[in-house]
Amino acid sequence: MVRRGWALAFCLVVAACTTTPRGRGILPDLDLDKAPWPMTAAQKKVAQKVSALADAGDLKTAQSKLSGLPGEHPIRLFLQLEIAFAAGELGLWPKVLAFAEGAPSYRPAWELAVLVGEREGELLGASEAAKKAAELSGQARFRKRSEELRLRYLAASEEQINALLAGGEAAKALEQARTLLSRFPDHRRLRELAVRAALSAEKTDEAKLLVLPLPEDGPGLELKAQVAAAEKRWDLAAELYRRLPADFPGRCAKLRHAEEQARWQKAPGRVVKASASARLSRGELAILVVFYFPQVAEKATGPAPLFEDLVGHPAQEEALVLVRAGIMAGDPLTRRFGPSRAVSRRELEAVVQRLGQALGLANLAVCQGNAAGNGCVPLPAGERGFSGEDAVRLLAGIREKLPC
Repeated sequence: MVRRGWALAFCLVVAACTTTPRGRGILPDLDLDKAPWPMTAAQKKVAQKVSALADAGDLKTAQSKLSGLPGEHPIRLFLQLEIAFAAGELGLWPKVLAFAEGAPSYRPAWELAVLVGEREGELLGASEAAKKAAELSGQARFRKRSEELRLRYLAASEEQINALLAGGEAAKALEQARTLLSRFPDHRRLRELAVRAALSAEKTDEAKLLVLPLPEDGPGLELKAQVAAAEKRWDLAAELYRRLPADFPGRCAKLRHAEEQARWQKAPGRVVKASASARLSRGELAILVVFYFPQVAEKATGPAPLFEDLVGHPAQEEALVLVRAGIMAGDPLTRRFGPSRAVSRRELEAVVQRLGQALGLANLAVCQGNAAGNGCVPLPAGERGFSGEDAVRLLAGIREKLPC
């Protein structure tokens, strides 16, 4: 008898556990006292039972209990949406949003919209729904949820724009960034992406307008410099890169590139001609060295020699600077510099070594081809002399060894 009594008690407990809804899960409470529709006490009781069953996962019973509510009653439609959500049904967002908009003062409808929107990827809509729930309830948790969803939406949008840019679809990236900026004009990362997209799409005028509101910190200065570079305003680009923090990633390389472009943008004709020379002469080398390193004029403290073959020569000024600075030499006995004579490898190596000393670069030397190392700068074999292009590469390599 005792065993049968315990068995009966156990069965009663199990039956109670399987028929009584568990504690609340994630579905919003109905808050029927604030529902905007008339309901009898019996209808409220049925609605509460259905919602509890759905929240506990007993969807079949919850569905059957709906018959206790009038077929066209709004609360029945709302409970049907709750059951569908609890069942994992997708595509509910339009219906839930329409219901909430039709009952704008009913907070549970907006709370369900938050849940459905988040599940179905409608993060911005879910954020707006949470904001509405916060306004109706005054609860800080809804305001916090709204901000979390907004940030997730923006992060997902930024990821999409980055993917478009990486895939070479700059026009689509710009269109998407432009649309988002119209809604979130103060969101910095979106604006930065919009600038990058505009630059990639070769919409320089639009990039110029988009970049203006950015502050002049590291990322802002970098983007403004990139816009200036796209406009071929290399002096401005160099100035902006120069203002970057010393430890900003890539600052030195970007600054040097902008300075190089600015230098060539203003290059005199004789410099351009020297750089295009098929067989580099001593005079052309002097022109290029002083063009790249005008600061060597500060070292030109030696006596001013007179070289008859430099009088009226295009390289006269630069050659005299380098002779007085001890970087190149002429023949004081014959009073000739030899500006038209081709530069030999031995002579070029000597010029590099002396130039390094003048610039404060110890042990600077040239090395063959791609065997750059130990502080040397690469130079082609030059068996038949060197070209102006060879000299430009060499001098640019030396410049890279100087502090930014």
